[in-house]
Amino acid sequence: MPWFAAAGLASAPGLMHAFTSRRGGASKGAWESLNLGYATGDDRDVVERNRARLWEALGLPQAPFVPRQVHGNTVIVLDSGNLERCRVDPPEADAVVTALRGQPLAVLTADCAAIVVHDRGTPAVGLVHAGWRGSVRAVLWKAMVTMFDAFGTKPEDCAAAVGPSIAPACYQVGDDVREAFARGLPYGRDLLAADVPGRWRLDLREANRRQLLDARLPLAQVSACPYCTHCEASWFYSARRDGNLTGRHAAVAMLT
Repeated sequence: MPWFAAAGLASAPGLMHAFTSRRGGASKGAWESLNLGYATGDDRDVVERNRARLWEALGLPQAPFVPRQVHGNTVIVLDSGNLERCRVDPPEADAVVTALRGQPLAVLTADCAAIVVHDRGTPAVGLVHAGWRGSVRAVLWKAMVTMFDAFGTKPEDCAAAVGPSIAPACYQVGDDVREAFARGLPYGRDLLAADVPGRWRLDLREANRRQLLDARLPLAQVSACPYCTHCEASWFYSARRDGNLTGRHAAVAMLT
């Protein structure tokens, strides 16, 4: 069961993280093979087996907390006061931050970016799901500000990595998305390159890398995985390539 680790986080003390691939599970057909998403049309029992197999392979002490992702910019601060409630009824959110040790976090993707942020000073960890809707609403920047406020996180103590996601060469969007970025981010227009008339190529990785730099993380402590989920069909699921009938990967992070 292969997974990916970000070079900039691999040796971080007190952090476990992983970006999964589609390999190593039991799903068949369009979801082959390590589908981790329930809302994909796959057999739920098989997805549960896939999840259990992955959590065991990663050596997690318990199943991760997975929010109900809605492509928004809500951030959850997971702590001892709300942990049990959130486990029983996961709230809608696309970012989770915590200072709890031994509590894994996970978000699911299939082209969208997943970002792990590690604050070695507090310590604390953040995990963010950012598609174009979340990116244009600055969900990652909001997660960083939440860590600053909740934990006293300092930017210089943080390292962050953007996981495998769709590359700009494969991510064509329309004028509506370009205008949303122009309105939503001060550098929004810079993230889109002209393609055919009325169509643009969106750099989702750069949108999130810039938000980390906006939060004053040092440039040397910010990285992005070069793998394209759309191009690498044998390794990754891609909603843009395969439509809604496809699986989901996970990004997992935990303070050890």
